[in-house]
Amino acid sequence: MTTQTSAKSNFVRILIGLALSVLSGLMLTAAFAPYNMWALIFIAFLPLLIAQYRVMPAKLSSLTSAVFIGTWLYLYFGPSFFPGGIGIMLALPLIGFLLNLITQKGLRKFHEDTHYRWFILNGVTGWVGFEIIRTFIPGIATWGFVNYTLWEQTWLIQPVAIFSIYGLSLLIMFINYGLGQAALRLFDRRFQLDEVPSISPQSTRRWLIGIGTASLIWTGLSLVMYFSAPTNPETVRVAAVQPGITEVAFQNPDMDHQERYDIYEAKTREAAAQGAELIVWSELFLPFDPQEEFTTELQALAAETGAYLVLPYGVFEEDGLRNESIILNPNGEFSELYAKAHPVLFAGEPYGLNVGTFPVYDSEIGKLATMICYDGNYTDVTRKLAAQGAQIIVAPASDWAGIAEKQNLHLVFRAIETRTSIVNAEKAFDSVIVDPYGHILEETVSTEPTEAILVADVPLGSADTLYIQFGDVLGWVALAGMAFFTFFSGKLAEWEKRK
Repeated sequence: MTTQTSAKSNFVRILIGLALSVLSGLMLTAAFAPYNMWALIFIAFLPLLIAQYRVMPAKLSSLTSAVFIGTWLYLYFGPSFFPGGIGIMLALPLIGFLLNLITQKGLRKFHEDTHYRWFILNGVTGWVGFEIIRTFIPGIATWGFVNYTLWEQTWLIQPVAIFSIYGLSLLIMFINYGLGQAALRLFDRRFQLDEVPSISPQSTRRWLIGIGTASLIWTGLSLVMYFSAPTNPETVRVAAVQPGITEVAFQNPDMDHQERYDIYEAKTREAAAQGAELIVWSELFLPFDPQEEFTTELQALAAETGAYLVLPYGVFEEDGLRNESIILNPNGEFSELYAKAHPVLFAGEPYGLNVGTFPVYDSEIGKLATMICYDGNYTDVTRKLAAQGAQIIVAPASDWAGIAEKQNLHLVFRAIETRTSIVNAEKAFDSVIVDPYGHILEETVSTEPTEAILVADVPLGSADTLYIQFGDVLGWVALAGMAFFTFFSGKLAEWEKRK
């Protein structure tokens, strides 16, 4: 082959490789909300793997992964996701592009040197290990975890109550990489673009059988758990009040304390008129501490309605913001306060005061607990509350239009993980009520400010899952695998060579 022909062939391979990488990015995006083409998540990585390990010239193989990540990060988060503007929206895909371009530079050579013996384990633990790493980057949370693509398939996701969302991510990635290895074998039988070591048919067959068996066990277990839900549970009528006001209290100086309280009182009466025993409002709706201002009025309102009132408020003090929530019972007694644990740092929200306690309130209608907004995007807060017996977790929230179609799915998984009902009252876009099996009982989702009162009878949760006891251990196992391949891939290649 002449140099000119070789260059032309490489150019075509680069174009096809990049196209396949973009295709994988599109498929992964389409699997997530708001598109919800959930079945694509099981094959979304296949075009990427064929591009990275066969089509793209070996020296440029990491470019495929970089393009894939950059495409997905841009499309998934999108121009409307970040309230910080175009700069941060472009920065994340660029960071993902550069990280993958650098870190995966020698990955194809490693797999060729080791005859693809570690291909599946390396790929799976790398992806899921990085998922748990992301939760320790302030403000990033669990956005974009592959398991979230299945949020509507409650019949399929019940085992996260045992194995966590990381267990489901592992299964999804094993399916992708198992099918990916089989696709590479089929590719080698049809095409021979480079000299590459053959992939063992016996190993591929064993992996496919093992992954298929694990998938059947997961699905069967999920169906058993799904149909084992109590048929006549004890319920509590709850209400999530969405006022339709886009500004939180301290962002709207033209609305004074009295006007805020008057809105609160009127809508609370509406919810109580529909039989609500527990009434939840949106994050930072009140601009005052209810134990210091309007205390008598709020106590009278609770007594009149006979309802437990969840009072979310924000108060600036010399040391910072108190973003807190407290429950007032019909007898006029206040619960312990809860302070938001996870601020939205990329939106400019500061760390709050009084953070670090996770109280559960033993009331006449059940064991109640509160978290606030972004706390539901992490797994730790609901787990700590459920470990203390919480049966209903209320979640005042303050979102923005760009995440309205992607936010409530987090609470589906928090409910299943802990077997608690969750009542999320958001200020204008995306309130939801979820039962302990992840069923959405009532929901409003809009990219335009909308006023709503959601009312539903929610079961008292059992808060008895194995996940509460063991937490995210499978995420840590994946991270350990990721670390192993990061630091010992050279040793594995040498061992293979000696063998």
